[in-house]
Amino acid sequence: KLRNSIAPSIWGYEEIKEALVLQMFSGVRKIIDDGTTSRGDIHLFLIGDPGVAKSVTLKFIANIAPKGRYIVGKAATGAGITATVVKDEFLKGWSLEAGAMVLANKGVICIDEIEKMDPHDRSAMHEALEQQTVTISKANVQATLRAETSVLAAGNPKYGRFEPQQSITEQIDLPPALINRFDLIFILRDLPNKEHDDAIATHVLNLHQRKGTKPEIDADLFKKYIAYAKQKFQPRLSDEAVMEIKQFYIGMRRASAEGEGRSISISARQLQGLVRLAEAHAKSRLSLTVEKIDTDVAIRLTKYYLLQVGYDPETKSFDI
Repeated sequence: KLRNSIAPSIWGYEEIKEALVLQMFSGVRKIIDDGTTSRGDIHLFLIGDPGVAKSVTLKFIANIAPKGRYIVGKAATGAGITATVVKDEFLKGWSLEAGAMVLANKGVICIDEIEKMDPHDRSAMHEALEQQTVTISKANVQATLRAETSVLAAGNPKYGRFEPQQSITEQIDLPPALINRFDLIFILRDLPNKEHDDAIATHVLNLHQRKGTKPEIDADLFKKYIAYAKQKFQPRLSDEAVMEIKQFYIGMRRASAEGEGRSISISARQLQGLVRLAEAHAKSRLSLTVEKIDTDVAIRLTKYYLLQVGYDPETKSFDI
């Protein structure tokens, strides 16, 4: 029901909508005894052909997520995303102003057209994505701001449409260090298919006739449910869930060790992503323990994304 209530005006994309639901619930932020933190926020990246309703999805999520914000790459600066120091005429000194990522702390920020952002401005996001802080040192202002924000980014391929013959890295105009920080990457392709086209046409035309577009769960209730789950539930991994994730991870690593060319099929970052997805799914059930049904969903979504993004048909192997 939660999945079907996400952007009901868009037909299909079940896996992506499921991932969006999990992103809003997010995993559990952990502070380890030595003081280091492990983030709980899930970052998603959508890359796709024009006209597959990426912006509509982002706008919808920004409205429905608690503390959601929507920004567009071309009109966003590094200062506008992270933070900036401005000279304050009134106080006769410097003052610190927070940008979108800091203001959306504990919420979701939707960045549209991320590939059109200035590379210099984009580099300001690296720290916020993984360390979840924004450190500023300008003039005599030294500050660290909290930015525990989930990022939902959307971008278009370099050549307008997605070219299946070319590798994904050639088509996304983003540095690999940034792409690697996203837990799930989805490719939205606009391919002609008789059944799909018929279903989409019916769906779109019904919208214009104002027929049956009411979501299963009202937006206000959706917002409250997410807020309640995030405040009250911090699920812990059960032994069974740990075994499931471990087997999947080791299995994927073994396949890459045995394969030719020694490609890395999955890294420790994806392992943490699996844990976050499973925790988010447990939260959506209002459960205090992460069980097998939660890890199954996490593994299914990770496999789905690896098949789209990390699969090399020539060597028949996964390579992250």
